Amino acid sequence: MTHRNHFLAARIAYVAIILLATLTDLQFSGDLAAAGERLARALTPSLGWRDAVDGLRNIALFAGLGVVWLTTSLTGRVGREILLATLTGLVLSATVEGLQLFSPVRTASLVDLSTNTFGALAGAVVTALLIAAVRGSRGERSYLGVPVFVLAGGYGLAVLCEALAPLFDSVPLAGVEGGPLTSLRAVLRSTAPLAFDPGRLFDVLLFAPAGFLAVMVLGERGRTARNAWPLVAGAGAVMMFAAEVAHGMIRLPIRWGMATLHAAALVLGAWAAHRWLAPLTRAMRGSSRARAALFGYAALLALWGWRPLMPQTDLRQILSQLTAYNLVPLKALAVRGDVFSAVHVAQQFVLYLPLGGVLAVWPLRLEGRWSHLWPALWLAAAIELGHIVIDGRFFDVTNALLACAGLAMGWVAVRRAGLRPYGAAWPPPR
Repeated sequence: MTHRNHFLAARIAYVAIILLATLTDLQFSGDLAAAGERLARALTPSLGWRDAVDGLRNIALFAGLGVVWLTTSLTGRVGREILLATLTGLVLSATVEGLQLFSPVRTASLVDLSTNTFGALAGAVVTALLIAAVRGSRGERSYLGVPVFVLAGGYGLAVLCEALAPLFDSVPLAGVEGGPLTSLRAVLRSTAPLAFDPGRLFDVLLFAPAGFLAVMVLGERGRTARNAWPLVAGAGAVMMFAAEVAHGMIRLPIRWGMATLHAAALVLGAWAAHRWLAPLTRAMRGSSRARAALFGYAALLALWGWRPLMPQTDLRQILSQLTAYNLVPLKALAVRGDVFSAVHVAQQFVLYLPLGGVLAVWPLRLEGRWSHLWPALWLAAAIELGHIVIDGRFFDVTNALLACAGLAMGWVAVRRAGLRPYGAAWPPPR
């Protein structure tokens, strides 16, 4: 297949994913009177809590369309492609909302139409800005051949998503009503001074690398690690406590102990960069440094994917996951009406984007089955399949699709910026 056919297939595949996610179990009904009533309701939308959460989910889903559209463009005319991505999102959303008018179990809304269209626009714009930023950094100092802000930005956003909507602690509090500020006051009244879950010490391993990468970004900008790490530590601590305060606005419990733990992890990571970044860069150069970065990041992805690292021993629980339900994109998240269902989509995507960016300039092999993105795609598949035997996790094809999309976006964005492979990160033995 030519590049044009590959890119066209990627666009068609993503449109199919959106249609599958939004139109599954539509229960189509030809009752025109009922459709008219639903149309009247759609033209006078409500703006409640559930609508806000649905809006976040819509933006996350259609932002992927904008990302795919920009990264598969062959014209190079960025403004035109952003406009086409936005119009495509508008037409696709209007089609979905129109079909939902004939469904007794779905709710069409102008809010959904607006957020879907905005999501496509936002995804296209962010992708264009990322490509421009990587292109503008060519020729500058770089630890890995690709700007470290690609890694730090993706991983940092994933950490922020975890702080905002933790995987194992994102169930909204019962009995909390009202707007964001009213909810915040109610949650603050019931917050323990330093509530702490010892089982969450695992978060230190996940949050500390964000501080390390942030110091590397400042290092590429000319700051010494000695001057950079206090700035990163202070900014990271402020962000972690701000994220914990935001819990109250989205009706999640506030735990100052967890905010303290997360802040301490970022401080630890920043200090570790101050202590060991220079010795590591002197000890490892070229392919050895890239290999360490790739395998280290792959280990982090495994930790994110397989936490809490407790095996599932109930065979019935394992077999119950092997159903068609888990093969429908976004099906498991659609039944949730909380912020986590939207944040998780973004988190999974940005978590894998850095790996694709590094593989664009340091593939494991320059040719063959270990070249390009294939090793990362196999890793994403293995991590998701591993959920079947992890206690507290379950297999969901959505995670695998988001991981593949993030990998592809990172790889294509770096290549579109004009960067090319420096060599094989895992050179064959002589």
